[in-house]
Amino acid sequence: MEGITDKMHAKPILIFLLANSISLHGQEYKITLWSFPIVAVKMNFESPGKIAFKTESIGIMDYIWPHDNSYITHYDTTNFGLRHFSKKIKQGSFKQKLSCDFNHDDSTLIYDSKTVHVLDSVQTIFTLLARITVDSLEYIDTKWFPMDHEGCSYRGRFLWSDTVTIKAMDKDILCDHFRLDLIPNEDNECLLEKSDYFMKNIVAENTVRQLWVEKNNNKRIIKASAKVSGLTLEAIIQDE
Repeated sequence: MEGITDKMHAKPILIFLLANSISLHGQEYKITLWSFPIVAVKMNFESPGKIAFKTESIGIMDYIWPHDNSYITHYDTTNFGLRHFSKKIKQGSFKQKLSCDFNHDDSTLIYDSKTVHVLDSVQTIFTLLARITVDSLEYIDTKWFPMDHEGCSYRGRFLWSDTVTIKAMDKDILCDHFRLDLIPNEDNECLLEKSDYFMKNIVAENTVRQLWVEKNNNKRIIKASAKVSGLTLEAIIQDE
């Protein structure tokens, strides 16, 4: 049972990593575990600076760990700074809603009645993965970015590893391979006592996050993997 629980906790990380490929159109991904499809992802860029996507359990996962989660992020299109974030979580018996807005007057994020002081260019896990599909390799490689994670203070960076060919959609796609590091700051204080599995585990200390980004003007995230609690999961884009 413990092994199954670890797998369930690790799975949402891949949902996110694959759901953040920038495109002018909506994209769909399917996450599999032991070759079984377990999650359907629908992602849309409804307007410049807005990411909206939904994850829904399917197959056997819908019986043993049902969930229906949605996340929306608004960001500044020049520096990817967070401007609004909201989520609606329904996973098993756990339900949660959260939202925040950026206040330009004093450079704070307002979570209900609580405020967090941040930089104007503060990132989130969502904006970091959005910008890797836009920024050049030369600019983004090894660069640290300030990051807010539901009121927690982090910093994140991408480390380029190599350029490889990934098989996806019956094609060979040349990709840049990155590792994503997320490190809590020493003054890290978090607002939430409990969060959904994805938001909790994506920043877990021992999580290893990797992405393969298409090396052309599309710059879609073609493949993602996450190693959590000794389990490595990976998923590959399913559609054009």
